[in-house]
Amino acid sequence: MLPTKKERQAELLARHSEMLRCPVCHGALTLIHTASLVCANRHCFDVSRHGYVHLANAGYRSKYEQEMFLARRTICEQGFFSPLHAAVSQKLAEYAATSGEPLYVLDAGCGEGSHLARIREEVIARQSVDVVGAGVDLSKAGIALAAKAHPELIWCVGDLANAPFADNRFAAILNVLSPSNTREFARMLKKDGFVIKVVPGERYLLELRERLYAQPVKQVYSNAATIQRFAASFSLIDCERVAYSFRLDQPSLAALVQMTPLTWGAAPQQLAQAHELEGGEISVEFTVLVGRK
Repeated sequence: MLPTKKERQAELLARHSEMLRCPVCHGALTLIHTASLVCANRHCFDVSRHGYVHLANAGYRSKYEQEMFLARRTICEQGFFSPLHAAVSQKLAEYAATSGEPLYVLDAGCGEGSHLARIREEVIARQSVDVVGAGVDLSKAGIALAAKAHPELIWCVGDLANAPFADNRFAAILNVLSPSNTREFARMLKKDGFVIKVVPGERYLLELRERLYAQPVKQVYSNAATIQRFAASFSLIDCERVAYSFRLDQPSLAALVQMTPLTWGAAPQQLAQAHELEGGEISVEFTVLVGRK
């Protein structure tokens, strides 16, 4: 009989439990009977039937719901993020080529897991290296989807302000279009580890913003302040612009409208204008920052 997703996840957790820590007392966690992670102070965290583990202190209410994550998975499968995934995986593969050991990667703010899963596959294809991947997000809905789709990876519900991972464990931390916690990132990175942070570029979804916002000031996008904060926290060793166009058919446009916060709360007239993009191309631009600890 083939192992269940929970059993596969439990086996992963057992092999790599040293990367985890209790979110309450910060002690080491041990897997008990393939069902629960327990620390020496008896704080206990059950492995869900889908294989993920809830390691957040409180029951946070995320603004990101299942429908948004399913839309992101759909547009990811259609290739919307493919050039970005290629750029990030190349950076990880170059590091793996010189390290000579398994590559431990954390996706901080992983959502439904599409970015980490695709990037891991591409790194392995480029370098034939063992990539141990873990994803953490406050959204239980996102983590549940990730665990169902990708049981070969470790998935945790957790708070980036009190990340459920031990010190000095990861060679790389990915932070893709998500808030960050630079202090926690530095704590979790190995001595020579690095953070890859992806932020939108100035032309990201420009055509959509032009249809949603009448005021020119809202059509302009800048992440200069975010980049400056990142450079102040880590030694900036690379800054790459990834820019391309993506053709929007009906399924991809529907997924994009559902996925992006730009459309949340938009009036029906604004959404109608957004749907005028069907059949056209939209600008996609990212800035990929690489910082060493």
